[in-house]
Amino acid sequence: MHGAKLIRCLLAVSTFLFLTGNAHAVEIERAEFVVGIAEGDFEPVYYRADKVPLLPDRACFGWRIKIAGDETLIHTKEILTLPEQPVYWSGEDDAYDTSRISEDRTTAITEEYRAVKDGWVENYWCVSEGDPTGECSIEVFFGDLQAGRFDFQIISVN
Repeated sequence: MHGAKLIRCLLAVSTFLFLTGNAHAVEIERAEFVVGIAEGDFEPVYYRADKVPLLPDRACFGWRIKIAGDETLIHTKEILTLPEQPVYWSGEDDAYDTSRISEDRTTAITEEYRAVKDGWVENYWCVSEGDPTGECSIEVFFGDLQAGRFDFQIISVN
């Protein structure tokens, strides 16, 4: 019985150390905001910009942050703030979704572990029907470190 308790304790400590293994300082090499426009069945081609066209199901936007070191997994907190509430938030009614939506429905706070690929950590959102236009922001944290803040506009393309 004591051996089983010891093994469970060691597993819990190992899991904690794995999950908090990236708690040390992360060196940010570069942070960029990108916009992509999809054509037909093709994936969006991304470019650096600060204006996102209101093209539902075609325009996407996101952030990419390059870090130094050999991290493979990093805990992120992302705060996406819109000027007004959208008609729909992805995962809003899903109790298992990693995003929480603010009471006024203008902000999504997403916390999750993200894979680091070739030194890059990234996340993307796509514009949907009923999304508001105006000034927006995304704040990204790696643990307690603010890794980036991106201010951008969603603009009408009439």
